[in-house]
This record gives sequence, C-alpha cells and structure tokens, in this order.
Amino acid sequence: MSLILKFAIGTCLTASLAAQTAVNCRLLANRNPLTGATGSRNNYAGMWGAVIGGRELAILPARSGTYIYDCSNPGNPVQLAMIPGPAPTNGTYWREAASLGNYAYISSEHGALQSINLAANPPVLASTFGSSAHSLQCDPTNSRLWANGGAVNGARIYDLTTSPTAPTLRATYTSAYVHDCFPRDGYCYLAQISAGNFRILDTRNFPTLTTLSTVTTPGSFTHNTWTNKDATLLVTTDENQGGCLAFYDITLKNLPVLLSTWCSPSGATVHNAFIKGKVVHLSSYTAGYYAVDISEPATPRLICSYDTNARTGSGYTGCWGAYPLQPSGTVYLADMEFGMFVVEPTCGAPVEYGTGTPGTGGKTPVVDYGGGFAQVGRSTFKLECTDMPPNAPAALFVGTAAASTPIFGITLNVDLALPYVQVLGSANAQGRLDVTVPIPAQANLAGGTIYAQVVAADVAGPQGLSASRGFRVAICP
Repeated sequence: MSLILKFAIGTCLTASLAAQTAVNCRLLANRNPLTGATGSRNNYAGMWGAVIGGRELAILPARSGTYIYDCSNPGNPVQLAMIPGPAPTNGTYWREAASLGNYAYISSEHGALQSINLAANPPVLASTFGSSAHSLQCDPTNSRLWANGGAVNGARIYDLTTSPTAPTLRATYTSAYVHDCFPRDGYCYLAQISAGNFRILDTRNFPTLTTLSTVTTPGSFTHNTWTNKDATLLVTTDENQGGCLAFYDITLKNLPVLLSTWCSPSGATVHNAFIKGKVVHLSSYTAGYYAVDISEPATPRLICSYDTNARTGSGYTGCWGAYPLQPSGTVYLADMEFGMFVVEPTCGAPVEYGTGTPGTGGKTPVVDYGGGFAQVGRSTFKLECTDMPPNAPAALFVGTAAASTPIFGITLNVDLALPYVQVLGSANAQGRLDVTVPIPAQANLAGGTIYAQVVAADVAGPQGLSASRGFRVAICP
C-alpha cells in the first residue's frame, strides 16, 4: 500500500547551511602514523572497523603492520595499538582486514594470517595461522572466514566456531583465482578478477560448494562484490583503469540481470564497494570516496564525495578502502599515502538511532527511504516501512527532532513535543508500508533533517506493539 503524505514538508523543517570541505561530506579527523611515505601506494592498504564493548574501532592495515584506533569520538581517534605484520618482500604490499565478534583477521601476501584480540586492553596479536592471502571476508551467519588468493589460487574457508585463533580449515575452492568475496546467508559471491567475472556459490550444503551462475562484468576485471540486506541486489567493481560499478538483480541466483553501471565522474578507477541500506559506499583511488544512492538501482545517483589525495587520473593511487558500517554513520577511509580519514556524509545517507522493539517472529520493524535520496525538489522521496506483521495497522511518525521516550512498552524515537506528522495506514501482506514524502523545491530546506519511526500493532510485542529504531536523514541541496 502506498500513501501520499498530505503536508508540506517545509512547514516542519528548518535549514542549517554550513561550509563543506567536499561535496555533501565533511572531514572529522585524519591520522597518518607513517609520515614520509616512501611511495605513492605503499604506506596503507585496507580499511575496516568493529564495535567492541560499545566502542567504534577503526582497523587500518599499513606497510609495517595494523593500527587500531578508538573512534568513539570520531573527531579525535585514539591509537590503541599497532600490531606488527609480515614484512613486504618487494617494494609494494597488500594487507586487508575483516572482523567477527571480538577478533580482527589480517591478511598479507607475505605471510600467514593474523588474529587480533580487539577486546584486550590494548588489542593484542592472538595468533597466526594458515597461509598468505590477498583478502579476507567473515560470514557472520555461520562464523566462517574466507581467505582469498595469496598462497592458494582460489579461497580457503575456516570454521571460526572451533576456535577464533586456531580455526579449522573446512573447505577449499580452487576453480579460479578469487580476489575477494562476500559470503552471506548460504551463498558466497566471488570476485574472480583474472577470469573477469563474479560467481555465485550455493553454500547451504557446506562443505559442498555449488556454482549457481557465473557472469562476466562490464570491465572483465571483477575486483569485489557486495549485496544488499535481502540479497536481491549485487554490486561489483571492475578494477581495470577507469573501471566502474555494476548493479545486478540477483533475486534469481542462477540468473543475475544487469541493471545499470555507475562510473566516477572524474574517470577514476573504482576499488572497494559496500552496500549499507540504500547507499553504496566506495573507495575510488584518485577520486577518494563516493556515496551513491541505489534506492532505484536502475538509476544510481551520486550523493556525496570526499577526495583524500590531490592525485588525478585512472591510476592505482589514492583511496584504497572505505568502511561505512559503523552505527554512528561515520566512514573510515584509507589513503595509501596519507593514512586514515574519518568522514561523515552531511546529507542523503541515513542513519538509524535509538532503540527498536521486536514483535512477531522476533522481527524489529525497519524504516528506510526510497524514490531517490533526500534532496530539495525530490517529489518521489518516500519512507519505506518493512518487517511488520502482515496487514498490521501502523502509524508512521515524521518529525523534526529525535527523542528517547519509553511509552506503552516501546521507545518513541521521534519528539512529538515538536512539529511532527502522524500517518496512519496498514502494512500489506508482506508487512510493508510505503509513504511518499514529497520534498518541495525550496532551497531553504537544504540541511534540514527528517526524523521518522514506524509503530505497528503486533500481538507478539510488549503491550501489543512493535516499533522501529529511529531513522534520520538530512536533505541535500
């Protein structure tokens, strides 16, 4: 069911214009512990993050090891540890990171894998195991670690449930070189760069790995893969010079359909891409960082950018990694010369906040956006409410400020003491309610913030209600 919100959004939003250091993005901090780069691309490599004990940590692989920062105050990252790693055996190196639970895992082309205990004070090297690898990914569904490339042509899959520091090798994939992968929910999406394609594996009968499809990407140099939450959309990066993003409908895993491509406006080469909600966050070498709206994946739109380096062109220098998955909405960037940049999109990229209340099936309702990112004049902008009981009566609150008010067994995350609008409706048979929120073409709305929360009638929730977390997004010019 789709409803049109019957109010002028300009009546309850105020604008706050501010100077920005980049397009719709601001710099919060920079850390460059290896000053005096010995080359344009051999000081820093991957970028990752973790949340340990409520603290947001940044994990910065570097030429001589891995730096761990506490970024709970994103404007003032504090170095917690530096974990030495295998030394490069030539003039360049590649070191990547992944994390699961209290442990980070570090790969290198020059030595065995490392396990770092992030919960220790300070973080410490817990073990080394296995052999060299180019990249790593952790599968939180079943606690497996995929180590790609390096000493083995394809990938090795370790079982972290046996031990987070000495995991058992459970399976090996050797059909093609694997540059990176994304394992989730019974499938793994391989980026087979040398073969120029991505491959979807069915891992539900693990350790049996069954190929469902193999697709050549537009640039035939498939560097990494990532899917959205419900695994209906896949993004790939092609790392050939000037390579682009490609988006695929993967609802049918045996028949992916190319929907669109998106290239850096400057012609820079894309590198690593992540999907968070309806936004792709990516590093793009000489162009730095981009956030791209994929609420309508056939027409991706640029939301914001931040350039970490003055270099230009399609070469392999500049921003290597962009990690966007922290709850605060801050993004960690790794520039190969100048270290870690902590940045924050100033509009368009939403953030969840506050406490949600689960109901039927243990599901907590979710509010996200659709119809294009929040922007002045976006008449198609809408709020999408999902994960509610089928056909449940629901109320969507759209307001001008956040709150944290316990009431009727839920937490109200929108301040109802300030201007707000309540929209009553019902979820459809799939537990979804869409509400169109046209944003008028009024320049003074830029910088204003939309706050939203959905509450559903739910017999499994406390006092018969379930509720989403808060949804917050600023409007772009």
